[in-house]
Amino acid sequence: MTDIPIHRATQQSDFGIFAKELSPVSPTRSIDYIHRDDYYIFAIIESGTCTVSIDFKDSYLSAGYGICVQPYQVHRVIDTGNAKAFLLFVDGAFIDTRTKHTIAEYALSPTPFSISDILYAELIQLFSMILRRIDKLENNKPKTVLQHLSCAVVGIIADSMQETIGQKSQNKRHLEITLAFKELFSEEKQINRNVSYYAEALHISPVYLNEVIKDITGMSVSKYIQNELMLRAKRMLVYTSLRISEISIHLGIDDCAYFTRLFTKAVGMSPTCFRKKYLE
Repeated sequence: MTDIPIHRATQQSDFGIFAKELSPVSPTRSIDYIHRDDYYIFAIIESGTCTVSIDFKDSYLSAGYGICVQPYQVHRVIDTGNAKAFLLFVDGAFIDTRTKHTIAEYALSPTPFSISDILYAELIQLFSMILRRIDKLENNKPKTVLQHLSCAVVGIIADSMQETIGQKSQNKRHLEITLAFKELFSEEKQINRNVSYYAEALHISPVYLNEVIKDITGMSVSKYIQNELMLRAKRMLVYTSLRISEISIHLGIDDCAYFTRLFTKAVGMSPTCFRKKYLE
């Protein structure tokens, strides 16, 4: 079975932070194949445009916009275009709990985020300082400075995310439950399609869980579970050599014909057609 490559922070840096600048004339190529990382990626577009795919959702980026890829999200650069971009790669150990919460909250409706002119100017300065120091990691002192500069970048980006989040009026308790609900999916190997299972894990009633998830995401719990199930199905269809019947079993669906009907209804094409489309 062919699996999705995982890039690890320890392969790139001995302390979990690294950065690079990409441009049409840069000798450093962007990674254009599908992969996952065990760290966060923060990208800021300085000029030009490009297109990236994160979990089968394409995002068009232009100057003054940024995007964040969370650990283990499947992603790749579709088109580098003429973009000049700064990228910061940070191990989750360097990101505080509050900032992780902001990123997770923003990821409930992931889109490129706009950066104000003032914050953008600050980020460009910080990235320039980081890049100047990235090749001078000879002792612990530069590493400490680099860590502080990187944390400042992440903090400013989180502020930009928070500004967007703040434009939405959301019930704080509902948001906390939704994030806890979402986290349950990353903790288990197989998705449970029973709403009561998640309600019990969160110590609330199924009716209240459905009310909460619909308030924050606009969809029912059943629909959210189905979307997560279909995302995993898409990943396996495109990035593994498993047969459709094997994928069905991996997802906890013993009836392959039922899985095919479910996938076709949700995605708009059969698993076979979906695999063919993405592998052409």
